[in-house]
Amino acid sequence: MLSKDKKNLIVVPCDFTEEAQIALNHASRIAKQSTDEVRLLHIFNRESKSKLRKESAGEEAVYAKLKEWAEKNQNETGITTTYHAEEGSIFTTIAEYIKETDAAMMVMGTHGVRGVQHFVGSFAMKVVTSSPVPVIVVQKKDVDASGINKIVLPIDHNRHGKNKVSYAISIAKYFGAEVHVFEEYSSDEFYSKQIKLNTNYAIQRLEENNVKYIEVKEDFSSGSFTKHLIRHAAKIEADLIVISSHADQESIADLFLRSNEVEMINNDAMIPVMCVNPFENTSHLSVAGVG
Repeated sequence: MLSKDKKNLIVVPCDFTEEAQIALNHASRIAKQSTDEVRLLHIFNRESKSKLRKESAGEEAVYAKLKEWAEKNQNETGITTTYHAEEGSIFTTIAEYIKETDAAMMVMGTHGVRGVQHFVGSFAMKVVTSSPVPVIVVQKKDVDASGINKIVLPIDHNRHGKNKVSYAISIAKYFGAEVHVFEEYSSDEFYSKQIKLNTNYAIQRLEENNVKYIEVKEDFSSGSFTKHLIRHAAKIEADLIVISSHADQESIADLFLRSNEVEMINNDAMIPVMCVNPFENTSHLSVAGVG
């Protein structure tokens, strides 16, 4: 789907929860119009082994269930669906497996801020920021049969946001979606100039790629940019929000951004959020202006 010259692999971490099933549904919808493969990935760790012991089951039970899920998904969607399991940590092994397999994307279900499963709140962000490829984080809202029709692309003062623009364009071209360029308000003259530069860059790239877009300026009022962004995304019934994952984590400001990301991926409207590594090489994308 995303790469110019190769079949793509989409990895779906699987802990056999409702959210994992919904993540699989989203991944399958993304792969539907191409020859992409979807692969379920289960990580055997302390928690999963403890659960197996309580159920008096062995690892073969996990493989049997993975096979069942994969076969059911392939039969129902026509998407090539495979599976893999290995021992490790969700915070490192998933990223290592993605690198080993040269996967193009991960779609992951999250159980919310107060969940008790593996991918919860800030834990999910640890998995996201360790990933070398974009991660779409979904909640309990199932995939729309028509795919992705409206994408929200937030523009702030961060200078490392070009990659999220490229991926928003790639997804928009794939589904024929409309992009809402949501521009942050700032009373600070320096930040305001940087925001305008980032907005102009995004619009130029969208126009180069013939992607439909609407420019929306944040209506400054009480509340954070993140809250205003989620409110707008919910109002237009957006199918995806595309953000930078701020994997650099160099300062206190970056730590603050990470807290906003946790709020974003657990948004009350349950809109899927694509988190893009700001330093990934995007030359593989079928997007004009990438290189």
